[in-house]
Amino acid sequence: MLLKFRSLYFLFLLLATGFSVYAQKPKMADSTKINVLKEVTIKAKVIPGLFGLKKITRKALLNNQSTTLGETLSHVPGIQNSYFGPNSGAPVIRSLSGNRVKVLSDGISMNDLSGISPNLNLITDMDNLLGIDIHINDGSVLFGGKAIGGAIDLKDNTIPKARADKALTGFIKTEGSTNLGYKQAFDLNGNVGKRWVWHAGAMNKWNGNINIPGNTKAPIAYDPKIDHLTESMAQVNVDRQTTRNLTLYPYISQFVLDNLNNPAWGLSEADLYTFQENSVIGGVSVSNPKNSLYVAGQPTGTPFSTTIVKGITDYAPVEKGIMPNSHSNSYAFNAGTGYIGEKLNVGAGFRRSYGYYGIPGFALHQIAGESLYLPINTRSEANSLLMESEYKLHEAGIAAIRLNYMMQYAQDSELIEDYLANKFSTARQVARLEIDQQQLRFLKGITGVDISAVNIDGSGEQRYLPDSKSREYGIFSLQQFAVKFLNINVGYRHDLVQRRAMLTTGYTPGRGLGGGKLSNRDFHLNQFNTGVQLNINKFAYLRGSYTHSERAPDVNELYAGNNHFAIIVEENGDDRLNKETAKTGEFGAGLNLAGLKLSITHYRTIFNNYLYLAHTGIARSGGFLVKEWRQSDTRLNGWEAEMEYNQKIGHDFNIQLGSYFDLVRNVNVSGDHMRDWAEGDYMPNMPTSRFGLSGGISYKQLELSSTFDRYLAQRFLGKNINPEPPMPAYSLLAVRLSYSGNIRQYKIDYFASGSNLLNVEARPQNSFLKYLAPLPGINISLGLTVSI
Repeated sequence: MLLKFRSLYFLFLLLATGFSVYAQKPKMADSTKINVLKEVTIKAKVIPGLFGLKKITRKALLNNQSTTLGETLSHVPGIQNSYFGPNSGAPVIRSLSGNRVKVLSDGISMNDLSGISPNLNLITDMDNLLGIDIHINDGSVLFGGKAIGGAIDLKDNTIPKARADKALTGFIKTEGSTNLGYKQAFDLNGNVGKRWVWHAGAMNKWNGNINIPGNTKAPIAYDPKIDHLTESMAQVNVDRQTTRNLTLYPYISQFVLDNLNNPAWGLSEADLYTFQENSVIGGVSVSNPKNSLYVAGQPTGTPFSTTIVKGITDYAPVEKGIMPNSHSNSYAFNAGTGYIGEKLNVGAGFRRSYGYYGIPGFALHQIAGESLYLPINTRSEANSLLMESEYKLHEAGIAAIRLNYMMQYAQDSELIEDYLANKFSTARQVARLEIDQQQLRFLKGITGVDISAVNIDGSGEQRYLPDSKSREYGIFSLQQFAVKFLNINVGYRHDLVQRRAMLTTGYTPGRGLGGGKLSNRDFHLNQFNTGVQLNINKFAYLRGSYTHSERAPDVNELYAGNNHFAIIVEENGDDRLNKETAKTGEFGAGLNLAGLKLSITHYRTIFNNYLYLAHTGIARSGGFLVKEWRQSDTRLNGWEAEMEYNQKIGHDFNIQLGSYFDLVRNVNVSGDHMRDWAEGDYMPNMPTSRFGLSGGISYKQLELSSTFDRYLAQRFLGKNINPEPPMPAYSLLAVRLSYSGNIRQYKIDYFASGSNLLNVEARPQNSFLKYLAPLPGINISLGLTVSI
């Protein structure tokens, strides 16, 4: 508490001092709490073969006050936040997430276990990033099958890529807020002599339980009509009394009368009443006695039973206006050095991240013979050693060769309050080699090799994964043929993926389809894409592409078993699953004229052997639903569009306007009766359609910007055995005000920002926790950045 008070005191002291100082240089800021659309630009020729690469700049990230990577990217058309509580969120690209969206750092796969468990948030120091590259649909050739839905490449600055402007540059940042806690960060860079550079940075963030506009649980949790599966997902106990209408049954079963007390049959008085006139006893048909309570001629549709709900109680007490167990404490540290030569660049670095945070849910735990519902917590930490090198050759048809390597050790734990449920230790080594071809008159290209080795060792009495080893080997090439008005791109990649699971002491296999077999699996994957862009003139273009992608099942999909506390289900894998295949056709058009940019894209993807975690209709003690990994065919189709307008008026005044919308449908085309019964015509928990507006003005040292986003009620609903209820539509408003000044030789940026300013109860349809936790309520942040 004392540390929090000192941070706020320091913050307001500098605010009071800085506003009285005359600022000498205007600052053109880029975003509100989340990036204004002008910070997301489409680059057509950055990487051969990738027309749709989108980029978020460092400047936008420094102005971004988002907590998670998913929230940071959630205003890019086609990308939404998975929202597994306020402290964990991964990108959802065109309704695909988890093991289908690959998160990388400078092209190297990170230890992101959120694909296996969505509570295992990827802890990222946003202040240490140079930018983010977003690959939608066409990233699988570069990065393999786990990018079948897309790839997010974090351009990390741990190993500096260029000399600093002076001997020492960087900034120190502090921020305090009314609802989302406190944050401090620094980022420093410098030069040593003519060739060596260095970097050091860190961030620290914490918050207590978060305020929300109303109840933490959705109204359906307390509706007497709630079904049994939704009851488990909402973590409530429903006290029901069901009375059968015995007047509808004309007979009493003689067989049941004779065997009612025979334990071999397990019969009860509920089995006595029947519509059958006869029973078969010992192979002989015997007449059933008549039911004296029977009333003939009752109207059609008379219910067979009446259910009275006497009360609904929560698993654990909750308080109105407070999101339970939403605390968080995380930090990150990064440092590195590099040699910048005329032809050779080489460097090494170290990263560490740590996070301890709560999930707004509860799990049953035994303490001294008593069963209690306790909060679910997560602890994650990772240490990474990095090495990067680039040699500019310009000989034998080769322009440059890059070799990157990462060795990482991480631990991710699930806890029931303070009791360890499971812990997974991950050792990862990844290497990537890229060769840039010397550009010819009409041709340029890149060829490379990926190698990855991952060992996961588990512990804890309630682990849901066995120990496993994965090996992935890939080789790829992208080529682009370009003339004045036409670009043609072609790319191909082949991968070998090996999955191995070991039955070790302390792990008990689950009861799912995979059982205790834990079979070894090898997968050969092929990725292919091709695209054509026709430049009608210098202002407009038409674009079309086709992508074939394949993904191997991950270790959880093959081998999982037992209770997975974070997602509050008993998760069961199947080691017989096949690879999934996606075939995507995409068409788009764009216009760039006099400060106005317009783009629109339509896509259609056919997934064969689409993997999904399916309902079984069974629930175990403690409220855990039983789910198992299955696969069947699915079709995705959707639209994405965005508009941005930038106009400078005079020397000091600038105006920005933007808008976007997106729509995605995940349609069941399998003809699978089991999936029709359990999941329905559409996959449940899918992102909703939405649109957004943004605007900003800047004048000299002052800038004001805002965003408005409207999330519509889901029309394409699936099932969780029972029909999926739509969450209400909601609107989010965010505003950011910033001012730049100088104190002596230091540049000071002051900012105030607000999120969810309408203070609405917002529950994303695609969130696994939508019945348990809404988005945070209104938040006001004040902060400053001191630049050196």
